[in-house]
Amino acid sequence: MAETNDPIEFEKFRSHILEMLVSSESLNVILQEIVLGIEKLHPQMLCSILLLDNEGNHLGNGIAPSLPDFYNEAINGVQIGIGVGSCGTAAYSNERVVVEDITTHPYWAPYKELALRAGLGSCWSQPIRSSTNQVLGTFAIYHHDTHTPNESDIYLIEQSARLASIAIEKSVSETKLRESEALYRLLTEDVSDVIWKTDLNLNVTYISPADERLRGYKAEEVIGHSVFEMFTDEGIALILEKLKEREESEKKGIKTGYTTFELQHRCKDGTLKWGEVLSKPDRDPNGTIIGFHGITREITERKQMQEQVHQLAFYDSLTKLPNRRLFYDRLRQAMASSKRSHKYCVLMFLDLDNFKPLNDAYGHAVGDLLLIQAAERIKNCVREMDTVARFGGDEFVIMLNELSENKVESVAQAEIVAEKIRTALSAPYLFNANNNEPDSFFEYYCSASIGVVVFTNHEGNEDQLLHEADKAMYTAKEKGRNTIHFCTGIDALTD
Repeated sequence: MAETNDPIEFEKFRSHILEMLVSSESLNVILQEIVLGIEKLHPQMLCSILLLDNEGNHLGNGIAPSLPDFYNEAINGVQIGIGVGSCGTAAYSNERVVVEDITTHPYWAPYKELALRAGLGSCWSQPIRSSTNQVLGTFAIYHHDTHTPNESDIYLIEQSARLASIAIEKSVSETKLRESEALYRLLTEDVSDVIWKTDLNLNVTYISPADERLRGYKAEEVIGHSVFEMFTDEGIALILEKLKEREESEKKGIKTGYTTFELQHRCKDGTLKWGEVLSKPDRDPNGTIIGFHGITREITERKQMQEQVHQLAFYDSLTKLPNRRLFYDRLRQAMASSKRSHKYCVLMFLDLDNFKPLNDAYGHAVGDLLLIQAAERIKNCVREMDTVARFGGDEFVIMLNELSENKVESVAQAEIVAEKIRTALSAPYLFNANNNEPDSFFEYYCSASIGVVVFTNHEGNEDQLLHEADKAMYTAKEKGRNTIHFCTGIDALTD
């Protein structure tokens, strides 16, 4: 199988791993899928993930299906330190270690014969770091021959280690959660969750000492006060909604029990923490609700992890725009909405005309700055309800929702927005080539070619629409670039 450096294929691989994270696959399965996925994209690479033990001294529990068993057994449990191969050194120093030639590098002197027997010529190792920069393990790429990494290789090893980090931290978080639940069953006196009671008017009548650890308030500062003082406006609205739902059920003769919801809690120091609230009504002998009691558990870390996974799964890490996966979902929704409302929508496929020369001349860091600025310029040209997405490289896609039921008016609106985008992207970009020195600033011009499709009641799928917009964009390039071209098959798509 040939090697692929296609960024779209890598994004598919990364999305697959993130889907596994969301579906709660086991840690070993996810780590093995990361290793096998990279090896599938780059068949000349042999990948390995080693985990640091709880004491932070030894590497083991290796995931390296393509390395010989005798090699994996020999390095399992190795103590980290400077000169302990690439991985031992990387884990100890918390820095990437690139060994291009194992036979000559001093770090590999104790393991040279082992590596030669395994047929290994080079080894690059990246520390797998937690969100607090603690080393969790290493992600390594081996080659059979001597090998020097290029810029795309560095990006690959960094991103792979980042995926492994998310998987490991998620597993640790879930393990801690399970342990805390077990501890709760054993220790009712010193539970970390907040136990509380209120009267019918939601004034606090009891709260456990755990609230002081969670929010910083002593019990005497809370008892007698309304629970609404604990929450944000959004949280208060959620509670009122839950109370209304409970009231409606009770009126129908349905006895309600536990209700679970998540909301942010106000802390004494002004910060906000997420809590999962389990609430149940207290009843008198006649079954009438006279108050409530429940348990609140902090889930800030879990919410942050969920948000991180969501961001990585649905948004471009550079521009923070929706990625291809999220855009497809929004396009499907727009197509369905258009069929119901009979209002036209617009799809634009945009490619920057002379982006590659900037990358070649000044490097990817400057190129990334242009992409970020281009994304902002495009966003400033559309409404809040519209969608701007990055498909990878220098390709962007724009969708304008619910324009008009009149085709001529919708086409006219599309022309105005497309021209606005074209003009905004044609304006000069200002960059600094060398550490903010006065004479190192330069202007760069990077126009765009834009293909446009106006559609409503379209019976085809999203790929067909994108294909037509893509073709229109290439026609715009053929017409001289820095121009706009509407899909020639527009009648077939809009009638």
